[in-house]
Amino acid sequence: MNINESLINLEIRICDLVSCIHGTCKYDLFENGDYVSFCNCNPGYQGKDCSIEIDPCHTNLCQNQATCVDLDNEINAYECLCKPGFTGKLCETKIDFCEKVTCYYGGECANLEGDQVGYVCKCKVGFSGKHCEKVEICKIAGCVHGNCTYKLFCDGDYSYQCVCDEGFEGKDCSIDINECERESSLCSNYGTCVNTIGSYKCKCVAGFAGKRCGNYIEPCLTKPCKNGATCIVVDYGTFVFHRCLCPNGYIGESCETKISSCEGIMCLNDGECRVRSDGGYVCYCPEGYMGQNCEFKHPCPGKFCTERISSCLYPDKVDDSQCTLCPVGYAGCNCETEIDGCFEVECLNGGICFSTGVNTFRCNCPKGFYGRFCESELVSLVLKDLCLGVNCGTGYCSYTQEGGYKCVCHNGPCEGDNICFDTVCPNGTVCIGERDYHACYQEPGFDRISRKPDGK
Repeated sequence: MNINESLINLEIRICDLVSCIHGTCKYDLFENGDYVSFCNCNPGYQGKDCSIEIDPCHTNLCQNQATCVDLDNEINAYECLCKPGFTGKLCETKIDFCEKVTCYYGGECANLEGDQVGYVCKCKVGFSGKHCEKVEICKIAGCVHGNCTYKLFCDGDYSYQCVCDEGFEGKDCSIDINECERESSLCSNYGTCVNTIGSYKCKCVAGFAGKRCGNYIEPCLTKPCKNGATCIVVDYGTFVFHRCLCPNGYIGESCETKISSCEGIMCLNDGECRVRSDGGYVCYCPEGYMGQNCEFKHPCPGKFCTERISSCLYPDKVDDSQCTLCPVGYAGCNCETEIDGCFEVECLNGGICFSTGVNTFRCNCPKGFYGRFCESELVSLVLKDLCLGVNCGTGYCSYTQEGGYKCVCHNGPCEGDNICFDTVCPNGTVCIGERDYHACYQEPGFDRISRKPDGK
């Protein structure tokens, strides 16, 4: 037997005494004949007899808090389950989410930190959305009363402006324009301008209507008088109104109520109602009271009062009431009623009465007539309508006794200081003007009075 065969036999005898379950028996032989046997374990096993399976995750080689998983179908094999945001065999690499992300209009991408995973686009002011794709420039513009317009560039720069609605101004259209302060002539015919939010309105005086009070309303048509009543127009220049003079037997603002008995008629202070033969009524007042319905306390019982002026002539005291005569143009127990200048005034020959103040009036005479009541006819030859084309501003044109014309003003002078400035009179006549009228008068040597329009 040679040496090799002897060694093999020796190995067999030594390893017969050793049990290596998952490994190979090995030994070391010394010169003195001694030996040591041991098990050389297969990968994944350990122990004296290689019976103990090694846990591959024992050393925990996975990084960034990844989870190590033992692979049962492989010996000494494991796998790292990475937390979101990491990759690699050992989860050693952090994922850059922004590498393939586009943030629009100048937005900047940033990876989330800590426990948060993913990315976020940090948008410029005026933009929103996951990738800054939503344009919200007009939200920051804040146009209160208007529309927003803007210019946008690819890098995210932009400009905007507010186009304001009518009646507003300011960068954000929040300032209401006071049209009444900016333009004093918005309302015509003495209308009062009232500012409103975004606009204005004209508060028209009686007799006018429309957005700017430019529409004349015939007073007698707005609320017609009924039952044959007479409509009287009162023109104070700054406002026009009407009243109804009821025939006997009718009462009411428009004379709409017929009086057939005292039913519904209230005579105050123990006054007695009686029906007149014409269908009207009268309240018989006890001593000390007066008025249509006995509603006023008579300041001077038993004394006579002047016609149309309900106060006494005697300056003495009766029942603690001072008796005084009302000033010209006023009436009533307390002188509270202003007498219309045209009350009971009749302008003749088609003339129109205009009230010019308290208890004063003026008759606007038609062509060919003049006088306080238009009672006189012109003698001078008038070839054409002298008032045709004459602009009297806020007044009206009227004829003079001499055959000329003049501008009559309701309240103060007409427009212009020198009203003859642009007037051209024909040969033989001369312009004579004052603040409220002008006319062409005959010069010596001529037998006709005439004039030309002033060209206005």
